[in-house]
Amino acid sequence: MDLGQAPTDYQHCRILAADDDEKICQLYTQIFQGGVESASESERMLEQLLGQEQLEVEQQEVFDSAVVNQGEDAVVRARAALAEGRPYSVAFLDMRMPPGMDGLETAKQLRALDDRIYIVFVTAYSDRSIDELDQTMEHGTLFLRKPFVKEEILQLARTLSRNWSKDRRLEDSVSRAEMEVVNSAMKAKDDFLASMSHELRTPLTAIIGNSEFLAESSLDDDQHELLRSIEVSSLGLLALINDILDLSKIESGKFSVDEIPYDLNEVIDEVGYVFAARAHEAGLKFQVDHPEFTNQLIGDGRRLSQVLINLLSNAMKFTAEGQVTLTVRADEEAGKIHFQVKDQGIGMPQETLSKLFKPFVQADATISGRFGGTGLGLHISWTLVELMGGKIHVESEEGKGSTFCVMLPLTVSELPVSTKRRRCFVTLDCYFSGKILVAEDAPELQSLERRVLKSMGLDVTIANNGREVVELALSEEFDLVLMDMQMPEMDGIEATEMLRSVGYEIPIIALTANVMQQHQDQFEAAGCSGFLAKPIDRHRLQEVLGGFLTSCTREQYLKEGHSIAAAEEKEATSNSFVDDELIQLFTERTQLLRGELISALESENWDEVRAIAHTVKGSGTTFGFPELTRLGKEVCDTVDHNVEDGLHQLTKQLIDMMGEALPNVS
Repeated sequence: MDLGQAPTDYQHCRILAADDDEKICQLYTQIFQGGVESASESERMLEQLLGQEQLEVEQQEVFDSAVVNQGEDAVVRARAALAEGRPYSVAFLDMRMPPGMDGLETAKQLRALDDRIYIVFVTAYSDRSIDELDQTMEHGTLFLRKPFVKEEILQLARTLSRNWSKDRRLEDSVSRAEMEVVNSAMKAKDDFLASMSHELRTPLTAIIGNSEFLAESSLDDDQHELLRSIEVSSLGLLALINDILDLSKIESGKFSVDEIPYDLNEVIDEVGYVFAARAHEAGLKFQVDHPEFTNQLIGDGRRLSQVLINLLSNAMKFTAEGQVTLTVRADEEAGKIHFQVKDQGIGMPQETLSKLFKPFVQADATISGRFGGTGLGLHISWTLVELMGGKIHVESEEGKGSTFCVMLPLTVSELPVSTKRRRCFVTLDCYFSGKILVAEDAPELQSLERRVLKSMGLDVTIANNGREVVELALSEEFDLVLMDMQMPEMDGIEATEMLRSVGYEIPIIALTANVMQQHQDQFEAAGCSGFLAKPIDRHRLQEVLGGFLTSCTREQYLKEGHSIAAAEEKEATSNSFVDDELIQLFTERTQLLRGELISALESENWDEVRAIAHTVKGSGTTFGFPELTRLGKEVCDTVDHNVEDGLHQLTKQLIDMMGEALPNVS
């Protein structure tokens, strides 16, 4: 509990007194409100006796005091003072205060609330021996016999308050020093984790990506098994990195959730899609039972998805056979929405349930060796649910499975859910028919996107800016437009609005590194038919294309008249999208942008800084530099929010990181 800042003047300390005698209560009030002049000689003798330094005091002192006639009332006052952050420094207690608590019991409860309060027992007689009181109360306790001299009370109040204030200032200074050490250690840890993330994610991106592409080529069963092992291990390591970074955010208080509209139907569709495939591979039954929502909800759909993925991953990990079920129920009257993940797995004994949501904890010590994992997923899920204002609990019986229940507040938005829910469950062996217009100003991304789309069987035309897009779209026939949202001369939003204003009905997909909800709303308002985030995820690209174009398998592709050579060229291309040629393009482009960014920073041209950072953000992760994407996003966000503090340093970090991406740049 925060006990507030220590007063710098002992007269600002607070005094508490309790006595069942009304006359003594009145006397306390008179003493603490300035009714006694200082007795400096007596005070100095008392200070010497208590080992205190001599300090000058004022005449007619006034203390912030509270006087009550029962011990229970004293405890109530002390609790309220703590809640305000202004605790009492000294309590004067009568020993007998019938019919309520006596002085000793009152003192015990006061010390239980705040062990730094000084206690002065003021009594004519006691049912307790002084030795007993000493042993019970330990430190910071004095005794004063009735009848007392008024000056004695004032001297004790003054001296003990001064002592209390000095102790508090000492504690505050120690706390600040300790906090500086802790903050320094936390920063060092965060810096290390950020560096670790970059160093591990970069090779993992290449391993996972190339594994996916290699899986499409002609391999025998043993090779497929080895490749599957690489993929599973890589994805497991990536999940571990994400968990460790999430735990770091939790510990540093940087974990946050959004309160924005989201489409729960889409969240459940996406999660269900992923785990339907996993269940099929594992030979399990998987069922999703949920109502169709007509309006979007307010909350954090991304974090909710993370919780459901964690719970379903656990359910399938610990279920060898049987069924895993995700059930969703809304209680609009109570304003709650309930999610239930039920499995028929190994279950857990009752004694492990209470510690299940703690970090690095698993049901028993053999779990990690048998099933893998760190025990972080459930702790992160618990934290996310708490941040979203909800509750999570588990019911389980060993050998009979587990049921995880999540309850969240239900807040319905006025926005309707999307009417364009087109899911295309495609595989990597997927071809499309059609002609695509791609608007992209970055040369390295033009080459990459052309190569990816051609590998899917599509005819591709590239436009360098918004004006070219409009001219090409209105002069040639296309089946779909992939529109980068930030381009020179005319941006994607303006180009989309212009095309829609003349009745252009071909689907336009927003292609951008701006992934915040407000940006998506802008794209939809301009007339975009869908949204695709950079860096492009191939599975997500196929899903989006599948919603608007006709897809087919390799066999169908060949039957439609395409040559075997074309199919083999597609497969060869798909195994190595990012080759030496593209890396060279990326390197040259990054070197050019780095020079422009240095110039923009020197002239403090923040619009230009943001434009360059946005370009870097869109291509960093694609070419194995996710830190470029992260720093580019931070620079864009900082400029967007007009935050000048740290912008120079953040831009310099981006420049340095761009230099690290260039082996020939010092």
